[in-house]
Amino acid sequence: MVKYLDPRSILNFSFLYTSYQYIVGGIRARRLFVENDVNVKTGDRVLDIGCGPGDILKFLPEVEYVGIDVDANYIDTAKKKYPQHTFYCTGVEAFDTETLGLFDVVVSSGVVHHLDDKQAFDLFSIAKKALKESGKLITFDGCYIEQQNSISRKFLEMDRGKFVRNEKEYKQLAQKHFDSVSTKIDETYFHIPYTSIIMTCNN
Repeated sequence: MVKYLDPRSILNFSFLYTSYQYIVGGIRARRLFVENDVNVKTGDRVLDIGCGPGDILKFLPEVEYVGIDVDANYIDTAKKKYPQHTFYCTGVEAFDTETLGLFDVVVSSGVVHHLDDKQAFDLFSIAKKALKESGKLITFDGCYIEQQNSISRKFLEMDRGKFVRNEKEYKQLAQKHFDSVSTKIDETYFHIPYTSIIMTCNN
């Protein structure tokens, strides 16, 4: 039997991943996400869960930044591009936040829809432990909605993340850990038809 290469596997290479993000508007989406939703201030401590090659740093002010990702290639690229910042190659379930102190903001962009419910539970749990009492977690993911654009839905079905959810399902996951969870649905951040959900979670 002939085994076919999944074309999405090329995104495992950090250069091709970043190039693809430029084409579909992923880099633009991250910029808008930071400007409109994250609202990080100069001097904040920021933990980026699922940081990839660190592309979000292009849009952040001067902050104390820590990025984690399970992909060693992405982390190697991030360390070379941003040697002044700290990166760890680790899964969220194995990440030790206690040695790093608390953060003002935890960001997780394009991650939760790659995680099953147990893994997502761990992410929200770690984020809550890592935050200062006044801190916030902001997530950014693809989302199913009613009467969705058929092209947008197709892109979500083709996504490497196998756990794209609807708004209610994402919110229920976050509410297991956070008292206050607000959501925003947006379809304008990317160059392609794509439905995003932004969640802001506060203690």
